[in-house]
Amino acid sequence: HGIELSKTIGAKLVHIQHHKAHFASVLAENELFDCEEPILGVIWDGTGYGDDGHIWGGEFFSYDTGSVQRIGHFEYFDWLAGDKMSREPRLSLFSLADESMEAEVYKKFTSQEKLIYKSIKKKNKLKTSSVGRLFDAVASLLGICDYNTYEGEAAILLENCVDHYDLNACRSYASLSDSDHIPTKMLLYNLYTDYKDGVARDLIITNFLYTLASLVFEMAGKHKTQKLAFSGGVFQNTTLIDMLIELAGNTYKLYFNRNLSPNDENISFGQINYHLYCREN
Repeated sequence: HGIELSKTIGAKLVHIQHHKAHFASVLAENELFDCEEPILGVIWDGTGYGDDGHIWGGEFFSYDTGSVQRIGHFEYFDWLAGDKMSREPRLSLFSLADESMEAEVYKKFTSQEKLIYKSIKKKNKLKTSSVGRLFDAVASLLGICDYNTYEGEAAILLENCVDHYDLNACRSYASLSDSDHIPTKMLLYNLYTDYKDGVARDLIITNFLYTLASLVFEMAGKHKTQKLAFSGGVFQNTTLIDMLIELAGNTYKLYFNRNLSPNDENISFGQINYHLYCREN
C-alpha cells in the first residue's frame, strides 16, 4: 500500500524494517532518543520481514546516539508452508524438532502430511528467528495447542497454564552463544528432555519463560548495557514481564510501550520516529 500511495501522490518512499520500527516505538514513547547511554532493544514477535530476506522475530538491537544495529538473534530454523505455519503450532514443532523428538512430533501428522512436510523442509531456504513460533512449538509439544483459531492462541493458552512461579526453583534451557545467537533448537531439546522425564507441565513452561528472561540479561551483561527496551507481541505475556522485572532488580532499567500496545499497533508510529531519529551503520 505504501508503494502504491507513493506512486499515486509522487512522494518519496522510505522503507523501515518491521522490528526496527518496534524498537523505535518504545524509544519514542519513553523519550529515549537523546539518551547518552547505549540501549539494548529486545524485539520478539511472530513475523516480520528481515533485512536479510528471512523472517525475523527474535531480535536484539543496540541503540547508541542515533545508531541502530542488529547485534543478536535466536538461531534460524525453517519457515514451513508460508502463513500456514502461523496458524498451526504443530508446524513450528515439526521445523524445530530433532531426531530424538520425531516419534512424539509425528503423532500430530498423517503419513501423507509427514512426507509432504519432510520434503518441504529438505528443500526449504526461507528461515525464521521467531520467538512467537518458538512459543507455538512449545505449546504443541506439551499438548496445549496444535491449531490456532485466533492469533496468538497457543501463547495465551501456554501462559494460562502457569498460575504462580518461584524464580529460585527455575532453571534455564539455553545460554547465549559466542556469536550472540540463542541456540533455538538446543533450547527446545533441553525442554523436551524435561517433558520426556515427566517434569510437570507448569514447571516446564515456567522454566521456558525463565529461560527467555535470563537470556535477555545475559545479552545485556555481555554488552554492558543497563537500559533495556522491549517491544513486539511476545511482550503481551504478563508472566514473562513479571520475571523480567523481578530479575532486573535495581541493576537494570526496563522500558516498555506505554500508550501503544507492544504488538503491530505501534509499527507506523515506530517507522515515523525511526525515520526522524535513527540511522544505520
